[in-house]
Amino acid sequence: MQPREFLNTKMIEAIGNSVVRAEPDAAVLRLGVTTQAEEPAEAVQQNAEKMAKVIAAVKKQKIDESAIQTADLQLESVTKWDEDSQTEILVGYRATNVIQVTAPIDRAVAVYDAGVKAGVNTAGGLRFVVTDDKKYRREGLAQATKAAIDEIHAVAKALGTKLDGPLVAEVMEVVPPPLIDYHFAAADEIGAATPIIPGRVEITSRVRVVYEIKAT
Repeated sequence: MQPREFLNTKMIEAIGNSVVRAEPDAAVLRLGVTTQAEEPAEAVQQNAEKMAKVIAAVKKQKIDESAIQTADLQLESVTKWDEDSQTEILVGYRATNVIQVTAPIDRAVAVYDAGVKAGVNTAGGLRFVVTDDKKYRREGLAQATKAAIDEIHAVAKALGTKLDGPLVAEVMEVVPPPLIDYHFAAADEIGAATPIIPGRVEITSRVRVVYEIKAT
């Protein structure tokens, strides 16, 4: 829908996209603990004790407390189907606590393995990031803007029209990539350090540009 000030304006609109690749310098990990008990307070208490051990193990890898934050916290009932009564019956409660840790790449493996050995058993995930990505985002925005403008001029040329503008240049939100899920082995199954390969981070930009078609 056109804004009110452009209701009677003929326009050409395009969205430009760009992807800039950069070397990551940090990893974001999700480390979770799930516990189950007959009573909710018991499940929460067990979870708190195990998560305290996980956080302590993470900090021992030279990770500052400011780089650790709670990502998810849940308490839910656990039921099962009872054939005799033909109903769901309550069998206990499940508590889940997930923390997100930002670590330098050279310590990410140590953090991951230390967390698993300390009791992490759920919600694993990993994403590589560039902590200071302003330079790359500006480069990407410039490329995306140029791509949108080039498309608009190509359309105008094909139509044989001239342009005024731009009327609008809008930076559009780009959803960051999800964390990659990993299966956590039991602590006694872990031998050598977990291998990870950072690769390169893709920083995506998207810009919407609108030009007015010049009246003839």
